[in-house]
Amino acid sequence: MASKFLGLLAALPICINAAPNLLPRQDSGNTATVDLSVGARRGAPQNLASGVLYGIPDDPTQIPDHFYSDMGFNYARIGGAQLEQGGWIEGIDAYYARFNNTRDNYFQARKFGAKVIVLPHDIWGTDHANDSTVWPGDNGDWTNYDQYLDQLLGDLKANDMLDGLVYDTWNEPDGGFFWKRSQAQYLDLWSRTYQRIRQDTDLAEVLISGPSYAGTPNTGNDWWTNWAARIVADNTIPDQYTWHDEPGDVAVDMPQWQSIRSQYSLPDKEININEYATFDQQISAGAAWWISRLERYNLRGLRGNWLSGWQLRDFLASLLTKTDTNDYTGTGYAGNGEFNVYKYYHNNMTGERATTTGAGDGVMDVYATVDSDKARVLTGVLNKQGTWFITLNNLSALGLSASGVLNIQTWGFDDAGHFGAVAGPSDRGVYGHQYDGDTVTFPVYQTSQDEKTAWGFEFAVGG
Repeated sequence: MASKFLGLLAALPICINAAPNLLPRQDSGNTATVDLSVGARRGAPQNLASGVLYGIPDDPTQIPDHFYSDMGFNYARIGGAQLEQGGWIEGIDAYYARFNNTRDNYFQARKFGAKVIVLPHDIWGTDHANDSTVWPGDNGDWTNYDQYLDQLLGDLKANDMLDGLVYDTWNEPDGGFFWKRSQAQYLDLWSRTYQRIRQDTDLAEVLISGPSYAGTPNTGNDWWTNWAARIVADNTIPDQYTWHDEPGDVAVDMPQWQSIRSQYSLPDKEININEYATFDQQISAGAAWWISRLERYNLRGLRGNWLSGWQLRDFLASLLTKTDTNDYTGTGYAGNGEFNVYKYYHNNMTGERATTTGAGDGVMDVYATVDSDKARVLTGVLNKQGTWFITLNNLSALGLSASGVLNIQTWGFDDAGHFGAVAGPSDRGVYGHQYDGDTVTFPVYQTSQDEKTAWGFEFAVGG
């Protein structure tokens, strides 16, 4: 490997004085790879990670349009949560307060072509419910719930809200907060809801998603296995399989999910991680890590939202700040560090996706694209300090020599906290890396100074 480090080694300016004998030993555990060969291309980018849970203000025009466009906004998940009016369980007026909020958010999202996941548990009012309030199917009586479905589905149709709509049957029934009844009662709700929607020809194009569990797939979790068995038995298989990773890692989830699929002969469907990342992971480096993870497995994803009250329905799920973060009518929005990562991901990472592998330790990951002018690599180290490596293979596939010096432009996506405005990525310089054998390796130094920083690396392709 020594020949790859004969040039200036630093991927970051703060490491200019680093020397080869000071580098940690490189191995699969601390190295991510990018395959630049034509045969390893994975199609055009779709910004799979650019969805948000809530984050749209009650006045949907409050956030200037360019923030939605800049971050590649393409999925919303909404339902009027934490409004003072408690939804269906508090009467028709409270129901309409939440439905109308959902309607306004829906049309704002559709303005940008985003698909919209409606959250019926929030319109029902589970954040105002407890063990003693009414829940769907209590004592075997589904009359109230059937009336609710008739009202909600009728209003969705009457308000022309079917285009791009995803119906998320019930949120986190396994989590103990949004569902206060038995697993068996939930499974009955699932089958009843699915059949009610699918018997209505007007709703034929509406996607059904679920189970949206708080817990990730696991063959030892009976919420998962009983649900899988039930949807096969009742022929109520959703259009999207969904769950949450807060915390979690889709690299761990996917083998477990494939085991469940295989055991119950479930068809292959789109997967949507419709809540991802904990609050402490919502930093620039965390955004790049999650983007890389979701893109590798071709998974849709929506950012989790850890704000509360009116702030839940603002700030694009912690991507924005504004002059007064305590003023729910305030203006003066600005992007934070994470926002700049998503903006780069959407606007700069164009062309075709390259095949990547993350570092074996699971701490650093990469996402890469190849376009006619440049190849770009986005990387994030998840809440740790240390040194990792990126190896770029098959450089000649880009019209470059199999050996020589590769000049790489480095961008630092700085992070100033959830409500800290950051104007854009910082230019960390261009560094030349000598290489041979059609491959180049360079280090990424994640220091205490830049622990939350994500990195972008760009280099020109050949003619």
